[in-house]
Amino acid sequence: MRVLRRGLICGWNLYLCAGLLCAAQTPAAQPQAGTASPANASSAYRACSANPILENKSKKAQKTKHPLPPEPAPACLEVKGEGIEIQEFLQSMTREQQWRVGENHASEDTWTFVRYLGEEDLERYADTKVLTEPVNFSGGKVAILVRTSDIADGYVRVQVSTRFQGEGKTSDKVLGQPGTVWPLNSRRVLEQEILGALQTRFHHAG
Repeated sequence: MRVLRRGLICGWNLYLCAGLLCAAQTPAAQPQAGTASPANASSAYRACSANPILENKSKKAQKTKHPLPPEPAPACLEVKGEGIEIQEFLQSMTREQQWRVGENHASEDTWTFVRYLGEEDLERYADTKVLTEPVNFSGGKVAILVRTSDIADGYVRVQVSTRFQGEGKTSDKVLGQPGTVWPLNSRRVLEQEILGALQTRFHHAG
């Protein structure tokens, strides 16, 4: 069990560091399916015209009984403003909403941090019902990566990525695994809440 937990924690820290090490190298853009057409140039925000997929670091992670879930495309929004202004607003929002956060790392175009979650918030933001065995979760945390990049017409592309980790014990006493840390998929709710706050802020600012 010690080896398993060490491997998961190592993967978690690598995810936090990835944004800082590689933020300047955005991979080739891919069309973002299922989004509305970008608004006119006078709009305060618009759907992303393209949403680059986060680069797969192709890490040869150790095989564990609880492999990390696949990394989805980041949630994306294009906002008229400056990257540093967007970052400062989001940092202010976390303080106003009294999020329990830690492991903050910020640069000009990247911000990574961890938000600690209680049981209810974990179930709201992460998919806790897809594991191969029943697990009683007591809480967890989510690593959040916010990246900004300047694009044309005064817009900034904002990308939000998350990685969730739940803490709990299996209720299967016969076939259950001994681990207490479980990687989980995002429901995409938290990402949309963050982008929604940006929409509200810059709509009023416009």
